[in-house]
Amino acid sequence: MKRANLYILLLAGASLFPSCKKFLDEKPDKQLLIPTTPEEYQTLMDANFEMNLATAMSGIMSSDDYYQTTADFNGLSLFNRNLYTWADNSMSEEQGGNDWSTSYSQIYNANIVIEGIEGIARTASNKDKWDNVKGTALFFRGRVFLEAALIWAKAYEPATAETDPGVPLTRTTNFNIKTTRPNVKETYDQILKDLKASLPLLPRLAAHVMRPSKAAAYAYLSRTYLAMRDYPTAGKYADSALQINNKLVDYATLDSFYPWPMEGYNSPEMIMFFQTDVSLTFRIAKEFFDAYSDDDYRKDLFFEELRNGTVGFRGSYTGDYSYFTGVATDELYLTRAECYARVDNATAAMKDLNTLLKKRIYGFTDLTVADSKAALKMILEERRKELILRGTRWMDLKRLNKEPEFRITLKRDVAGKVYELLPDHPKYALPIPNRIVELAGIPQNIR
Repeated sequence: MKRANLYILLLAGASLFPSCKKFLDEKPDKQLLIPTTPEEYQTLMDANFEMNLATAMSGIMSSDDYYQTTADFNGLSLFNRNLYTWADNSMSEEQGGNDWSTSYSQIYNANIVIEGIEGIARTASNKDKWDNVKGTALFFRGRVFLEAALIWAKAYEPATAETDPGVPLTRTTNFNIKTTRPNVKETYDQILKDLKASLPLLPRLAAHVMRPSKAAAYAYLSRTYLAMRDYPTAGKYADSALQINNKLVDYATLDSFYPWPMEGYNSPEMIMFFQTDVSLTFRIAKEFFDAYSDDDYRKDLFFEELRNGTVGFRGSYTGDYSYFTGVATDELYLTRAECYARVDNATAAMKDLNTLLKKRIYGFTDLTVADSKAALKMILEERRKELILRGTRWMDLKRLNKEPEFRITLKRDVAGKVYELLPDHPKYALPIPNRIVELAGIPQNIR
């Protein structure tokens, strides 16, 4: 059992891989129906309920974007309570569904396509579809490896990246391959390899934002390098994505009387659509809500007053109750602005920030700063306000905790008991489900 591949645990779920059902169910003659065309492999990648609409939520649950009252906390599942309080165990042994199984089932689907498409000849008549489906699978695998690294591995630190444990890099559908934990450097090398390999295969813009494109690959490369604190390269890839789509929505045109006022996947800002379906009320701290000026459209569009007088969030880019975890142009403007500030180009940094804020604040006039240090501080404050509950805060906390001027201690108060998470604490690498550790024989994260 110690040599078990982590896929064995995935196959234990009866509802796993519904998108593969058409191709992997047994026929009456006991022969497996295997995809034979790029279109059939594309069907696996277009299973958006699996590949787009079920992304990991552990980072959101563990971040400081929100708080829960004691009554809220008591109504949480044990899994979510553990995430909220940074407990030593992320989930109970009785719980089956979790971010690990969701993530590695998506990786399995991608591996089916990456392996299978090579068995189909690439011809003049099918090359566009062939390229798109392989590029799509590489993109999805790289994106999920990144999401996994941000949850279950330490923040990228060049000095320790070759010794810090990373996440399993499963690149085959072969269940007999032993699962291991490569180091953080190897993990990020694979993320970058997959995303870069997808670039020449993907279209400049996709037919739908549920599908990846060159713009999406550039955006996720930018996010990866940002997590690595390689700011010049992160800025370069953010710029590449913005060269394809630099649209921003004027928030003055959105109707704050709608229950969910954002435009969802039809938004001109949308680069790639992902969401996590967390049916929870996230309450927003009053001091954070008050940080938005009364002239800031986000104050009305993002938030609402709840029945008990607390502030709730309704500004998801999904346009409904679920939570957006994809990438849009506003994030790219903020990333490029931060990266300009990091290389001492305050003028370019403030130009990007002002471009964004003109679309967010009534009667806005351009902001000026004395130097790049002041620009960086302002940009990071706006990043926090713009990207609230977008799935980026946990990554930002991990990388910024590496810098003395930005370190922050997180606190939770549950019925008078205070939980703390210190800057750069080992608990920023969340615990791997215990059954994975026991059956696959991989090391657990230090708590």
